[in-house]
Amino acid sequence: MKIKKLKYKDFIIYYIDDKYLELGKDIINKSEVVTEEFKVTKRNYVVKIKYQNEELILKAPRNEFRIPQRKLGTLVKKGEARSTFENITKLIEDGFIEYVKPLLAIVKRKYGMIEESYIVFEFSDNNEKYQLEDILQLGKKMHEKGIYHGDFNMSNFLFDDGIKIIDTQGKKYWFGKYRPNYDFLTLEENIYGRFGKEDWYNRDIWFYLALFVKKSKRLKWIEKIKKWKKKKRDEGWKI
Repeated sequence: MKIKKLKYKDFIIYYIDDKYLELGKDIINKSEVVTEEFKVTKRNYVVKIKYQNEELILKAPRNEFRIPQRKLGTLVKKGEARSTFENITKLIEDGFIEYVKPLLAIVKRKYGMIEESYIVFEFSDNNEKYQLEDILQLGKKMHEKGIYHGDFNMSNFLFDDGIKIIDTQGKKYWFGKYRPNYDFLTLEENIYGRFGKEDWYNRDIWFYLALFVKKSKRLKWIEKIKKWKKKKRDEGWKI
């Protein structure tokens, strides 16, 4: 399926179905109809929108153009919105129907760097109870195809007429099993509050590398929380 693109104002709209081209223009003109907000922060913008009686999800990956070093990196990268749109579209075409379908991506650049971007997905509800084994099998299916998630936790799966995967760029890994191990360590931490204890892993060098990185990141967060608590106590808060 061929991805089309259209320049509109200072933006480029990437799309497949002409039906959603006008939606892209509405988003650029800030005239989309928002019906529910999920995350609206400096880092994340995720809302439900309505377009021609259809409910959709609109996301803006703000860190990409908010953090200077990441913005600089977009000089040589397609950007999260466009990469996600292209990668997930191809994976769905290849039979990976578990991904929530992206409908269009919008990117604005200035001096070669991304200044603003959006991606629109189909809306999928979350009605069914999950089975952990189903999640593990889906993870194995992704990893066997050389795909990793990057944030493999329960909030990034929807359960409505089967499992649907969200909040991933569908990136490939090329060497070793570090990424699959890191995905499953993230899942274990999300469910049980600890990691590295289950029998999901081949305890090889890639497992221990992923475990080391995971522990290092947790220690950094613990130190950040301790510093924040100390600061608040010094300010007179009772924590």
